[in-house]
Amino acid sequence: MDREAIFAKLKQRMGRPRKQEILDGEIVPVLFKLAWPMMVASLLQTAYNLVDTIWLGRLPGDEATLSVSAISLAWPFVFLLLSVQLGLGTAAIAMISQHTGAKKYEEANHDTGQLFFLFIVLSIILGTVGFLVAEDFLNFLTGHGEMVPFATAYLQVIFIGFPVLLTFAAFSFSLRAWGDTLTPTMVMAVSVLLNIALDPLFIFGVGPFPRLGIQGAAIATVLARYVGAVIAVYMLYTNKVGIRVKLSYLKPDFTKLKKFLAIGTPATLSRIEESVGFIVLTGLLAMLPHQEEVLAAYGIGGRVINITFVVLMGMMMAVSTMVGQALGNDDKTRAERTTGKAMKIMVFFMIVISLLLVIFRYPIMRFFIPGESRVIEIGAMYLAILAIGGPFFGIYEAVSGALNGSGHTGQQFGLSMTRLWGLRIPMILIFAFVLALNSTGAWMAIAFSNVGAGLAAYWVYKQGWWKEKIIDKESVLVPKIKKFLNVKNEK
Repeated sequence: MDREAIFAKLKQRMGRPRKQEILDGEIVPVLFKLAWPMMVASLLQTAYNLVDTIWLGRLPGDEATLSVSAISLAWPFVFLLLSVQLGLGTAAIAMISQHTGAKKYEEANHDTGQLFFLFIVLSIILGTVGFLVAEDFLNFLTGHGEMVPFATAYLQVIFIGFPVLLTFAAFSFSLRAWGDTLTPTMVMAVSVLLNIALDPLFIFGVGPFPRLGIQGAAIATVLARYVGAVIAVYMLYTNKVGIRVKLSYLKPDFTKLKKFLAIGTPATLSRIEESVGFIVLTGLLAMLPHQEEVLAAYGIGGRVINITFVVLMGMMMAVSTMVGQALGNDDKTRAERTTGKAMKIMVFFMIVISLLLVIFRYPIMRFFIPGESRVIEIGAMYLAILAIGGPFFGIYEAVSGALNGSGHTGQQFGLSMTRLWGLRIPMILIFAFVLALNSTGAWMAIAFSNVGAGLAAYWVYKQGWWKEKIIDKESVLVPKIKKFLNVKNEK
């Protein structure tokens, strides 16, 4: 086979799937076409996070441990304030994908315009709130720990850049739902590579750049995302991608906004409870002996695990697109088969990854923070124990993708509550504090909560409640309860 034939074959297998192919093409190849660009995007983002950690870990003396710990402390608070926008982004995936599957393309364009309107307004409000309360919130969480000034310096820059961060997020949500995952990945690549290049310049003060430490890492992030946002807006307004946004589409459409809120509210609540839960989890870890080493190990371990979740997250987002478009096309069977096939792939992948984490846990930790023996030991234990729940987390993510695409966000909220508040937080209190297992007990609680959540997600999948489209329904907050109340009223 000559070179041109090879390139043609690769283009056929890895290029953007056609609209009709998403609706009736062979499931696994279409999943792969949609998933691999998002895997690359996630890998690029994870690469940035890892490089960020590597550079900060090479700052002199205690500044390294405090900076790495501060990043672990800061991001749960960022995710808390991002919860509203991310919840509305989930609503956008359901609405745009189902309108696209139903071939109502102008409706999908209007959905995108309303998403941008919501994101811009909320990012300004929440960015302002975050900037003003960051230091007080972190002091409340840690009891005025040494890492608070570092985390505050990082957070305040990130909150100033919220409108930029969320503009690019709206672009990504919209095109994913439309069925184009390649274009956002290409823009993300430009942004992340720029971010990686700027990091050491601002952290260490190379050449004319000032030495800003952890604050420099935040500045690099915002500047790189600004470039990505400019490219994204240009593409949407000049009809360079499948979706086109006109200025008139940004005018508030209260019918669509009501739909966004109906679908997005449970997703937002899910994000909020997850964010609060991870803040509480971080606070509990900060109460354990050797808090700085435990938080540093948790942060490094989390970034390593994010690499393993690249495939998982890409598949989950591909599932949401395919399920949403299948339901918009009134094809429940394809939605169910898509979720089932993705689940098998994700479970197998996580079995392999879990084994690799156990085998290479010590070399991994030594690479990121050499010479810190206590951090290495605690982090290696974290990776080994977390592997127990890996395959079950694959089930959880597959079902989550189906629920996001179908718009049945109330069921996803229930699963998320079960995982974090029903299982993880109580088990940390029991294992780490009551049984005095310290960080090992916390790692056990995280792993066992993933096992329980995976089993609960599989049960939801088998019930089939989620296989109803939402674009023609008035409300989807809690459909089963609403139906029950209607029956009671008739009686």
